[in-house]
Amino acid sequence: MATQKLALKALDLMTTSDVAKELGVTIRSVQLWVEQGALEGWKTPGGHRRITRASFNRMTAKRDSHKNPSVDDAKLQVLIIEHDEATQALYRQTIKAWGLAVELKIMAHACEALIAMSRQVPDLLITDLNLSQMDGLAMLNALRSNDVFSDMGMVAITDFNADDIAAQGGLPKRVRLYSKNPIPFWEMKELTAGLIERKQERLSH
Repeated sequence: MATQKLALKALDLMTTSDVAKELGVTIRSVQLWVEQGALEGWKTPGGHRRITRASFNRMTAKRDSHKNPSVDDAKLQVLIIEHDEATQALYRQTIKAWGLAVELKIMAHACEALIAMSRQVPDLLITDLNLSQMDGLAMLNALRSNDVFSDMGMVAITDFNADDIAAQGGLPKRVRLYSKNPIPFWEMKELTAGLIERKQERLSH
């Protein structure tokens, strides 16, 4: 038996029981993985399965990558649309001071931001409703009605009062409304922390 184990190791091969023991699963599970192509293996003339260690290593690496997302993957992707440079600087300084797992991107123009969102959907969009290039309310309604952005958090920052917003058709569902003067950063921090916790829980499963 010891000689056989050494021979298998030299050939970079494993038995089904080796794989089952390493992964803490049943031998039947390993057999199914071979049959499904998740592991590379074959049967010997005597009917015993042999599995390549290379395919075993690939499987375990893939499993580990799902269990342990990278630091960047776990960060909350936040996109802010704000044309005023002083307000941009305030966002950067304040959010950095929170010390939360946030990857922040700030864009001055809505058109540029929409192009960026089409390439990578952020976890949270924060936008002024008073946009120079388009109607901010119309943009949010269009985004919320698109399935691609259905899970994206949205925050609208505005000087408009509730009557002004209602007269323009109102905000879509699941959009938080914050006043611009002053911006309630403490509320925004609580929202951000909650979204980070939810994202990290989702990635860990």
